[in-house]
Amino acid sequence: MRRVLTVGCLVLLIAPIVLVAFLWYSFWQAGQENDRRRQTASDSLLRQARDAADRTADALTASRDTGTDALLDMIWKHTESPVITYDEDRRVFTAVASRSAKYDPAEPVLFGDRGEVEHCFGYTYAHRPGPAWTSEVTERDREACGGSDMIGGRLRSARMEMERLDAGRLTRPGLQDVLDLGRLPREESRSEVRGVVRKGRTAVALVLFRERYWSPDEGSAVAEQCYRLTRVLDGDSLDGGVGRSVTATPVAAAC
Repeated sequence: MRRVLTVGCLVLLIAPIVLVAFLWYSFWQAGQENDRRRQTASDSLLRQARDAADRTADALTASRDTGTDALLDMIWKHTESPVITYDEDRRVFTAVASRSAKYDPAEPVLFGDRGEVEHCFGYTYAHRPGPAWTSEVTERDREACGGSDMIGGRLRSARMEMERLDAGRLTRPGLQDVLDLGRLPREESRSEVRGVVRKGRTAVALVLFRERYWSPDEGSAVAEQCYRLTRVLDGDSLDGGVGRSVTATPVAAAC
């Protein structure tokens, strides 16, 4: 009887240790596998960013356009970066954009593992002496994309608001009212409508977006990008009603 009790006590003592060891090993193994899957997803994002940069450089080289706005539009179409700056002295375009990719977390799923990786990439396009454009991709701190991400969000919102706006209110004051509900002073507004022009069945708005963000290199910084928003009105909505989807094109010279 005593031996049975002794064995039972040993089992009760050992079982929790074995269970804890098994759980620890399971979570450790899942963590190792998730690290591998995260790295695979990150490597895929970097390859995609480099491929996009190469395609953009090839398109810039093949293009006969030399105007800043035309080149901006080409970079926008290939990188979808909400903010693109141009250094006229160096003849260099710089774009920053966030990229994300999902992966399936290994089980047991660790607390807080969303199964997603997100990186901030900087794209640089330079036109040195000669016909070819060159490209470079660098990974930046996540905070460096803060301003670009926020402007991207404001741009999407502005396109939806302009699409829903009654055509009769599609004027500079009318669009400014829906994009800046707080009616902030011009220099503080994060969505400043510079103008709205209507020609026949087309309405074109020029909007300057600006956002304050924190950068590890610059500290407090301001990101700005001007966009041309274009809406084609339906035949029965020239004086009222809604129109078709709104297209966006980044511009530099107009702002």
